[in-house]
Formats: sequence, C-alpha cells, structure tokens
Amino acid sequence: MEQLNILLFPTRFFPAISGGDFLLERLGREFLRISRRSSKKSTLEIKIQVSVITSTAIDFASLHGHGRTIDTSHKYFSQYKNLKIHRYRVLNSDSHPSNKKYEKNIYSMLFELTKQYLNLDENDLKDVIKNGPILPEFIYDLFHEQFENSLKFVPNIIHCTYLPYLNIIYSLLIAQYYKIPSCITPFLHFANIRYQKPIFYQILKIFDCIFACTKYEKDVLISNGIDENKIEILTMGVDTNRFNQDDYRSHFINIYQPKSPVILFCGYKNYEKGALTLLKSIPLLIQKIHQFSVVFIGPSTTAFNYQLAEIKKKATNIKIINISPENLTGMYDKKKIGAFQLADVYCMPSRSDAYGIAYLEAWATKTPVIAANIPAMHEVVNINKDGLVVEFDNIDQLAKTIIKILQNSSLKKNMGELGYNKVILNNNWTKISELTLKKYHELIHSKNSNNL
Repeated sequence: MEQLNILLFPTRFFPAISGGDFLLERLGREFLRISRRSSKKSTLEIKIQVSVITSTAIDFASLHGHGRTIDTSHKYFSQYKNLKIHRYRVLNSDSHPSNKKYEKNIYSMLFELTKQYLNLDENDLKDVIKNGPILPEFIYDLFHEQFENSLKFVPNIIHCTYLPYLNIIYSLLIAQYYKIPSCITPFLHFANIRYQKPIFYQILKIFDCIFACTKYEKDVLISNGIDENKIEILTMGVDTNRFNQDDYRSHFINIYQPKSPVILFCGYKNYEKGALTLLKSIPLLIQKIHQFSVVFIGPSTTAFNYQLAEIKKKATNIKIINISPENLTGMYDKKKIGAFQLADVYCMPSRSDAYGIAYLEAWATKTPVIAANIPAMHEVVNINKDGLVVEFDNIDQLAKTIIKILQNSSLKKNMGELGYNKVILNNNWTKISELTLKKYHELIHSKNSNNL
C-alpha cells in the first residue's frame, strides 16, 4: 500500500476563521476521508497521513504578537477533526523588552537559513518578515531532531497558504531540507499594494507548484515571470449540505431581531473588501427602502467602527447588526449560517479577492451576490445570471444594484437558484481534493526522478 505523508502549513488554523486557512483544513479532512475509503477498497491502495504546522495566531494582529492567540489548554490546540496540529508560538516583542539579543538571534538564524537554502538575503526578506508570524521555537527546531519527533513522520510534500506571510518561507525551507515538492495557494489580492512587491514573485518562483484560483490569477503570475507549467488552476469549494441541512434562521432572529429584507456582508471589514462602501450606501438605500437590516460578519477595523458610528446616528429606523469572529465558533457557526439563510442579497464589492469563499456560501443558500467589477470576479460570478457587479467604491451604483435585487423577487430567486446549481456542480470539496492529490502524485514522482 502506498504511503503519502502530507504536511500543510497555513498561516493560522481553527479556531481562526479565514477562507485561505480553511482551504487547507478542508483539504486535509478530505485527504483523510479518501485514505479511510481506500483502506476498504483494494483498488485504491493508498494510506494518507496529514499533519498541520501553523502559528498560535487567531486574528491578524496576533501574527505580529499583539492579538488573540490559542492557548495550549484549548481543546483544539493539537487536534481538530482528526487532523494533527503542531502550533508554534508567535514572537511577541513585548515579552522580551530587555532582551534584544533574543530577537536578534532569531532573525540571524532566519537570515542564515534562507541564505543557505533559498539564496535569499536579508534585504530580500524585509518585506516578508514585517508581515509575520515570527515563530522562534520553529526556527530553533527546524532541521533538528525535535522537529522530526514532533511531526512523527517524514513528509513527502508540503502545501502552504498564503501571501504575503512568512510561513511561505518556512514551507520552502522544509521542502529544501527534505528535498520534497513545495506547493502554495497564494490567493493573490491583485489591487492591494502589499501584493505588488517583486520579492513575492521571486519567492513564488521557488515553489514547485502554485495553485491559482482563476485563469486571471494564473495570467498575473505568468506576467510576473512564473513558469506557466508550475501553475495549476483549482477553485475553492463549499459544503453546500452544511448550509442547508438545518434551518438556523429562527436562531439568528431570536438573537438579533433583524428587520426584513436582509443585506449581508461577510469578510474583513475594511476599505479593500468594500465594507466601508456598503456602510456609506445605507443613507441612499433608506431613500428607497424604509425598513431593512444590514448584517456585517468579520473582523473590524478602526475605519469601519468610526464609519459605523456615524451611520448609526443617521440611520435610526433600520437595523445594523455587527458580528465579530469572537462571537462565532467557526466557519459553520449557527449564527453565521442563519444569516446566510436569511439574507436576501450577499454584498461584498471587494477589489481584494482572489476568489471569495463567501460568495460560494451565499450561493449554497440560494442567495444572489453583488461583487466588484474586477477581472477575477468575472470568473467567479456569472454576471446577470447568479449575481451582479459594481465598480469598486461606487456608493451610488452599489445602492442602486442592491435596490434592483431587493425590489425584483423573480430576479432574486432566479439568481439564487442559478448560483446554487453552479456550486453543486463546480465547487465540490471531494472533487477538488482528488484533483489536488493527483497533482501531488505528479510532483512527488517528478521530484523523486530528479533526485535519482
């Protein structure tokens, strides 16, 4: 029986809530399911082990050592859904205010390793290091007996997410040391200036395989010097049954008492994701629709909180419901699913998305979507069929588009149905995981042949 040891390295992991991190969690669970199934069928003789390496970070601030982290006493610290997890503490510079030598040693070790194994020098790494996470114990353990003992296996392949965080460097170091293939799903957020640094594409060139979510993402990678043969297009998936097997609408209503119709946003509440644009559209919506609710789910920002307070002063006759990740238990939280089931339209006019798993979650509940008119969304949204697009940060256009859907029940119903049928056909996690495994096998075979 073939043995396949897969190492996954997301930036964060459950109970952190992020589409990019969720991808590897969901793939890992599918890989284990395939392994269990193959043990019962002699025609599929493959045994798969999966381990996850990640940071203790929960929110984005904790990647820099200043936010929420998971404690060793947490029930999901070392295992979740049969996935073994090895979490490394994020460096908090405040923990060592008088010991700058400690931090200096960590950075020196990191610079030395990347120079030796990846041919990257200190100047190359500056733009990556500032994004974190710095994991002191991981850097000390790497290439030592402690590291292999904690994994309890020698990996055959490593897969990480996502730009622009430092775990992509860690993953490449592991791959170089073990001489195994390295894969990344980078989730390029094209319009965000953080993703436009040349060093990121220099680092991506080192990977053996890059999983792009869309053809547009693939084209951007190629235009930045990435070998076309290294790029594989794989979409995101959605667990449609999880959004439909139970009705959580009454659960959400009992907690928040929303006014109908319901406009839903789920994502990072910042300018890039379109959360501020949606907030600013509310006064225009009130002129045409006198009663409604807007539900925001996701991490807040200072700009969002300020704008929300200003809007609430003017919009006293509508309901704005603001939910943070601290109020949720994960990607399948009852309140979150209830919000999607209640929503009349899902609105995330973001210019900072490589794909957007929340659009799939909306379609899983037969909810039409509104996205920003950016190239990647032309491959995600079937425009005028299962959703509509607006120009990014165009407040007036967004308000008119929301009103168009809310005031046309047949349009809303048809778009929701078409979106549901699409994700059932194209965004199945089992199919995505099988295609991923197929690519893993190709990469391992090629790497083994080259190492002979």
